[in-house]
Order: sequence, then C-alpha cells, then structure tokens
Amino acid sequence: MKYTTLLFDLDDTLLDFGKAEDNAITLLLEKYNLPASEENKRLYSEINKSKWTALEKGEITRKELFATRFPDFFAALGVEADGAKANEEYISFLGKGHFLLDGALEACRQLSERYSMYIITNGAKKAQEGRLKDSPLMQYFKGVFISEEIGFDKPKKEYFDYVFAHIPEKDKSKILVIGDSLNSDIAGAVNYGIDSCWVNRGEPKDTDATYTVKKVTDLLLIL
Repeated sequence: MKYTTLLFDLDDTLLDFGKAEDNAITLLLEKYNLPASEENKRLYSEINKSKWTALEKGEITRKELFATRFPDFFAALGVEADGAKANEEYISFLGKGHFLLDGALEACRQLSERYSMYIITNGAKKAQEGRLKDSPLMQYFKGVFISEEIGFDKPKKEYFDYVFAHIPEKDKSKILVIGDSLNSDIAGAVNYGIDSCWVNRGEPKDTDATYTVKKVTDLLLIL
C-alpha cells in the first residue's frame, strides 16, 4: 500500500459548503429583514469567495476577511448594519450546516479501514467545530487541523509543518492530500512535496495534482 495517511479538506470535498452557505446566508438575511433572494445570496457568495481566494493567495489576512466581507456586502446592498456582528451571526448559522456530499460518508468508512485519516481545513473554527460535532464523519478521523487554531492557512508551509508535527507518519511519500481547492489544498501539497488528489467538479484547468477525481467516492477506485 503506497499511502498510510490521508489528509482531507472539508468544504466541497466531504461537506457541501454551497448548501451550508445558502442556509446560513438565508437565515442571516431573514434576521436583518432583507430579501433572501437568489440575487442577494449570489452577491454574498461572490464577495465571500473573492475574500477566501485573496486569503489563499496571501493578499489579505483571516482577520481582514472576517472584518470586511459583511461591510462590503451591506455596502453593495446599500444597507447600514453592523458588519462585525453579522459575521459572528453568520458563522453561528454556518456551524449548523453539516450537509454531507453524496457518498462521502461511505467512502470515509471504507478508507478508514486501511488508512489513518485527518481533516485539514481553512474554515472558521466555530463554524467547522459546529459542523463536525453534528456530523457522523468524525468517527472515521483521528484528528482535525483548523487553520484558525494553528495560526496559518493552507497553502502556507507553516500550516503543513504544524500538521506534520502532530501526525505519526513522517514520510511524505506515504501521505496524500485530498481537496477541491487548487489554491490551498493542491498548491499546499505540491509546494510541500506531498502527493495530492484534486476533487474537480468540472473546472477546465491544468493542475499539478498527482490524481484528479470528480467526487470523493472515486478515491475508492485509485486507493
């Protein structure tokens, strides 16, 4: 067996972040008496995604991301509201969204019989802990590495240094990173010298990933 250890991203690899985000922003808009329209939800999603992309590229900090996404969103809507408070409320709502992607639970069950498995995530600590606490996924994982706790985000070397310091396997050739983000998961693995598997849901992009699959259940065909 080539690998002993699998490092899984969480959002859009095992859990459906799109569904969790839609649920959280709907609840937030309703709380602020704003229309929970597809247009408003799409606007927030675009602003949020651009912030996370900037974070992954090292252009902004996590603190800046959380401090600016809702002020920017409210400004785009022409609404006056407390962006910091809205961010905290949103994260609380997001923590309730533990929607599994199809087949993810069964894939994890089967893989956990042969591999040591850990979760590596850039998500907010409060949100990710809430989602994992209510998810049946955790029975198959030996640990979770949340960037907000570590102090560094994927794809930074320091993030992976921390992970390696806290897992038994020290041979990079025996570890596989699995994730949907080219900027954080795949770039982080490639730069650190670890094999990677890109969960690509249809993006026509070149990648340095060792493997490419369409969904996490496809891992059962290559591992």
